[in-house]
Amino acid sequence: AKTRRNAAMALGRARGPDVEAALLAAWERDPRPEMRRTIAASLGKVGSEASAALLREAARAGDAELARIAGKSTLMVTRTASREDRGHVDDSCSPPRPVDVLVLARRGLEELLAEELASVVRGVRVVGPGRVRAELGGPPRALFAARTMLSFAFPLATEWTRDGETLDEVVARAVTSDAARTVFSTWTVGPVRYRIAWDDGGHRRAVTWNAAQAVARRAPELINDPTASLWEVVVATNRRFVDVALAPRGLSDPRFPWRKGDVPAASHPTVAAALARLAGVRDDDVVWDPFVGSGSELIERARLGPVRALHGSDRDARALRVAAQNLAAASLRATLVEGDALTLAPRGVTLILTNPPMGRRASRETGLAPMLDRFVAHAATVLSPGGRMVWIAPWPKRSREAAARAGLSVEWARTLDMGGFDAEIQRLARPR
Repeated sequence: AKTRRNAAMALGRARGPDVEAALLAAWERDPRPEMRRTIAASLGKVGSEASAALLREAARAGDAELARIAGKSTLMVTRTASREDRGHVDDSCSPPRPVDVLVLARRGLEELLAEELASVVRGVRVVGPGRVRAELGGPPRALFAARTMLSFAFPLATEWTRDGETLDEVVARAVTSDAARTVFSTWTVGPVRYRIAWDDGGHRRAVTWNAAQAVARRAPELINDPTASLWEVVVATNRRFVDVALAPRGLSDPRFPWRKGDVPAASHPTVAAALARLAGVRDDDVVWDPFVGSGSELIERARLGPVRALHGSDRDARALRVAAQNLAAASLRATLVEGDALTLAPRGVTLILTNPPMGRRASRETGLAPMLDRFVAHAATVLSPGGRMVWIAPWPKRSREAAARAGLSVEWARTLDMGGFDAEIQRLARPR
């Protein structure tokens, strides 16, 4: 008997035309509850519509454990059978009435993000670190005008656990609410496929499965599918409060088609866009990126408005090749040279725009902090009177002191999340 159960369990990890039929035949031959529990679990992994009716009936069985396993397997079979028509999210449609949208950026860039969003949506307001809310009355693709945006989601009304209500029931209530149905029906083409994710990065598998089963009972047309989902149900808990947001998956991001290559530690395009936006546009700009990396800062500055010249330099020849590739994809010309940021001095520079070496590995490099101090002093001599430098400082206080010694003033500064550590985005200016 134990060997037969092991065989049924192993068939759940097998693939072949006869696997499902063998499991269904074993179900009929062997009615023992422990055997049928194992078969039901395996049918959830390899079964088709041929198994769905049997599993639905087993989910109503008197054996509570068999009912639990069969209910879970029913969801798995249903989502697998429906994958031929995966569907997609259509971000070109407008909602029947304005809806709230939550737009995310790196912590420290929320003000710049809000400025960008103000031209395309209404009711823009910063609601927390890296979080901006607005009212979306048009198609979601308009949000891609904000180049500092990381992602967006549609927040549902804050849910709270009522007396005796479990977390999975709260999530199911939110996912099947009128607000959620409006979002799903407006932008989903084909069946609504969703997955549940937790804001803190945890799994909570039992709660996730219970919530998916509760959703299936309330709205069978909503398909829980972690593999091929169109929507991510993001759940954040804070004591008795539960926030749920619906994030579209698989949308095409049209913002950075120039990104043909990358190098380690190069700026994320949204960070490069933030640096360029903070720098602003002057018609006479001669721009230099002394740590050019993949060229993203030069490209993002050039797309904002006219420049007289673009210069990039790096000690890494491979980085220069990648930068050249990306600049060509953006139809831009730049002078790229291999050299040291402490000695190179392009002529007539009005803007230094850069993201220098930093991060956990770089910050342990001997002499990096003093090198950046010397770079700030050198930058002050390269900049034309009235010029400015926009960069990310891994040691903010030290960089401010170096700037003051070099005669540069700090015009703007914010702490910036660099993905695991904090730095400071600074705009420095040389007096006229």
